[in-house]
Amino acid sequence: MAHFPKFYVVDPNPDYVENLPVVARWKLQKGHGEGVTYWSLLDRITFDDVCWRPYEEHKHFQAFEEVFWYSGWIMYGDRRVYRHLPDRVFSQYGYVQIVPRPSTDVVELSPAEIVQAFVDFRTHTLKAADWGEHAGEDTWRMADGYVRWYTVVSHPQILPLLPGDITRPPNEEQIIAEQWERYEARNSPDTYDMVNGVVAHTYELLGQEVMSMAPQQLYAALQNVRE
Repeated sequence: MAHFPKFYVVDPNPDYVENLPVVARWKLQKGHGEGVTYWSLLDRITFDDVCWRPYEEHKHFQAFEEVFWYSGWIMYGDRRVYRHLPDRVFSQYGYVQIVPRPSTDVVELSPAEIVQAFVDFRTHTLKAADWGEHAGEDTWRMADGYVRWYTVVSHPQILPLLPGDITRPPNEEQIIAEQWERYEARNSPDTYDMVNGVVAHTYELLGQEVMSMAPQQLYAALQNVRE
């Protein structure tokens, strides 16, 4: 909830105190049982919809600890076993987000081995050399190639697009990145320069009055120029 403040309708929790987890600040309202609603929201999520560092104001109650850099398996009971991979959430830690290693690189362990690894967590933490560049105030910063990895590997489309649907913004960023790579490979004219050239040519043919034309008038004028 703290990461996706626009996803939910919530009420403040009157019983919240600052030493509780951040998520306890709110009470979720009724009517949140349909998972398909959130699938659609996640499919169309943009970087502006995410609060990358929801715990900043909470640090004076819960300081950052070395164990947070632990990378490996964690376990709750004997059935809930999950990978804890800080390199997938560097943005939350205040660092530039990189393309992380494949989750399959984390070797499968038995429950007893998971417990022992967590007891010896200092031997399984990411070290300072692995953290990369600090993001500063630019919480959105990410390494080249991350957006394409995100759309293909980490967050592929959950629901298939229907006829007429517009691609979600991350897909658009992926397309732009791929087009830029093709442009650099063939040394093509820059799109910005091409558009500027078209605008200049339009001014030359139609004069400065083009600035006062309605869209329909401009379209008709351009049709006449083409003919």
